[in-house]
Amino acid sequence: MAQTTVVIGIAAIILFIINIKKTGKQFEGIKSGLNQFIKIAPVIIGAFILAGFMEVLIPREFVRNWLSKEAGLKGIVLGTFGSIMLAMGPYAFFPIAASITASGAGLGTITSMITGWALMNLSKMPYETAFIGAEFFLKKLIISIPFSIAAGLIAFLLEHILL
Repeated sequence: MAQTTVVIGIAAIILFIINIKKTGKQFEGIKSGLNQFIKIAPVIIGAFILAGFMEVLIPREFVRNWLSKEAGLKGIVLGTFGSIMLAMGPYAFFPIAASITASGAGLGTITSMITGWALMNLSKMPYETAFIGAEFFLKKLIISIPFSIAAGLIAFLLEHILL
């Protein structure tokens, strides 16, 4: 986490300097960033609290039997289909994924969960059906399931071979 903070801090300083030289609107950028932070902070705080509760409430036996490296294909399939139901944005999803990982979930399960969420989560359904059509959404859903499972299987195999 510290490395990420350093990289983001360096990028912000570089963009601040570029802004000074190119536009002179560096303080407008800071103001805009702070406004975005104020709007999203309650969501992030709520998501981290929710993730903390999940980490404590999910029984270790459940994780070991259904989501761990040893769960294999069972965990990958559960990660794929479970993530479809997580109709939430990244600010809420990733803290939950992190808490499930901290509880002992395997790399294949988490990979299939993230892939499934990115490709198929139900929060996209109203937009996709309204703008592109229900037929598209259903075809995309059916086609995306094997990709999510394949990504989980690849991660599972790499975890067993390399780690």
